[in-house]
Amino acid sequence: MQMDLFGNVPQIVIDVHETSGKRMNSVKLLMEMLKKEEIPFTVEKIPIGDVLGMEGIAIERKTVNDLVNTLKGSKSGVPRLTKQMDALLEYENPYLLIENILAIRRNPLKGCVYIPFKSNKTKSKPFYVTMERASYIHPSALDALIESIKERGIEIIEGYNALHSAGLLYGILVGDGEKRETKGKRLPTIRTRKGLDSMADEQEFFIAGLPSVNVVRARAILEKFGTPFDAITQLDEWTQISGIGPKTVAGAKKVLYTNYQAPEEKD
Repeated sequence: MQMDLFGNVPQIVIDVHETSGKRMNSVKLLMEMLKKEEIPFTVEKIPIGDVLGMEGIAIERKTVNDLVNTLKGSKSGVPRLTKQMDALLEYENPYLLIENILAIRRNPLKGCVYIPFKSNKTKSKPFYVTMERASYIHPSALDALIESIKERGIEIIEGYNALHSAGLLYGILVGDGEKRETKGKRLPTIRTRKGLDSMADEQEFFIAGLPSVNVVRARAILEKFGTPFDAITQLDEWTQISGIGPKTVAGAKKVLYTNYQAPEEKD
């Protein structure tokens, strides 16, 4: 990581795409906070995530509308969200910030959520008129989607608006006055979306394909058991690894012990 003219090494890396456009978002507000506190950061193109911090922190920022749009498949048929979350798990501490999730209004009867984008106070009366846009995802489906991301080992940051979300980002990346010690901490590392170039990559990919097992957990499993075969034959002992509980073991067993049934081909 390159130093600035004063010898400061950036503690935070921000993706250049988050700084474009006129609309204020949580990342732009975060940058203002960092400047005010004279915390060094840099802006550059990041292949994975939108904000990187020390100790392997990687944060992807989305609004509810962004989240819904990333469910659409790419040319290969794989939703962009799946690819983004897979890449985010390359980091030890992955987060997904949903910038306005706390401000939405749910309508299960119409199968959608309403997202506020503008609010004005009425003249001479203590009322607010809020403009909303509909996002057509059922509230239950949205909750299930968020829960599935959590189960993969990605922490969810729930924001009310851009300002509230910026404060949450600041707390995770910088902390309060007592937690700002940076000496001895690993600086942000920009990682690329790597392919499966080695045997270790193939082994991690195999284990990480099981429910609720991300790349970090897969590495911990392989480090303990040595080979994927030994890991699979000692499933019950996975709970000895920090962060892995009975639910993860049960999910892995269900996949491994259920008879395969090929999907019926449509005419």
